[in-house]
Amino acid sequence: MKMEQDRQIKQANANESINIAEIVRQVLARLDSAADTKHTTQIANSTTQKQTTSAALTEKIITSRTIQELSKQTSQIFVSPTAIITPSARDDARSRNIEIQRTVQLPEGQQPDQQKIEIIDYAQPERAHAVKQQLAFRGITNGTGKIVLTETPAKEVHFQCARNNEVAVMIGSFDDIQRFSDEITPTVWVLDMQRLTFSAVVNAVAQISKTRRVDR
Repeated sequence: MKMEQDRQIKQANANESINIAEIVRQVLARLDSAADTKHTTQIANSTTQKQTTSAALTEKIITSRTIQELSKQTSQIFVSPTAIITPSARDDARSRNIEIQRTVQLPEGQQPDQQKIEIIDYAQPERAHAVKQQLAFRGITNGTGKIVLTETPAKEVHFQCARNNEVAVMIGSFDDIQRFSDEITPTVWVLDMQRLTFSAVVNAVAQISKTRRVDR
């Protein structure tokens, strides 16, 4: 009788140990799952925050609907100096942390009067179109140079020089424009889109448009 009771007690203790171990395992599994979910969410949020874009708007009247139709990644918009921005549009832009910038048209006499500016973006043609729109806002439709926008500038410079027999330079900052134009006379300007923001690209193209053109 005594032995049977001892056996039952040992069995009960063993079962209790198994139950406790199972509970601990389940708790740890839930904690790991929660940590993974939090980490994944943080990565997703970080990625979303980095993917911001700019947009050039040609509308004469910027309304709330104009702002609502923008991509969720839009963080900055450029509008004409004479564009009318409704109060609701400003409120919507503010709520989405979208910066509104009015473009400045160059004074009469400072606008280039040369050949058409050629802007190429093989990967994102709409980006080249947006740059052209921004230049048009400033009154710059003519100028000098062939300009290529790309995320792989070194490869593009090599291609332009080796295949097209062009004098190509890579631009990664605004200062590079004056520096390289003093050294050589480029026929193709390759803009590094991994280093230049949209507004920096527009300013760079505006500056390039004033340089002396060489036809080959």
